[in-house]
Amino acid sequence: MDFSAPVNGKARIDYTQDTLFGPMAKHAECQVSVQRTPDRTVLRVFQPLPDDLHAAQTVVFALEGRRTSAVVKGRQRMADHSVRFELKPQ
Repeated sequence: MDFSAPVNGKARIDYTQDTLFGPMAKHAECQVSVQRTPDRTVLRVFQPLPDDLHAAQTVVFALEGRRTSAVVKGRQRMADHSVRFELKPQ
């Protein structure tokens, strides 16, 4: 796979959030863009997206037959209301 070219498509995203009662598992189907480098993955999720997705602690998604499981290391809400995640693959 070319590490510099982003891959775009629709993906099911399984994510967890920490709550007072422990981790809560959730999922959503969203349009995404994924860019991989040898040490990190950048996932950008476009509208419409769940209101609480920005608080995800871990994510699992599949795009073009490749499944990625990762810990969220950074997040940023973008001007177009998308969310950009910096991920550390597990």
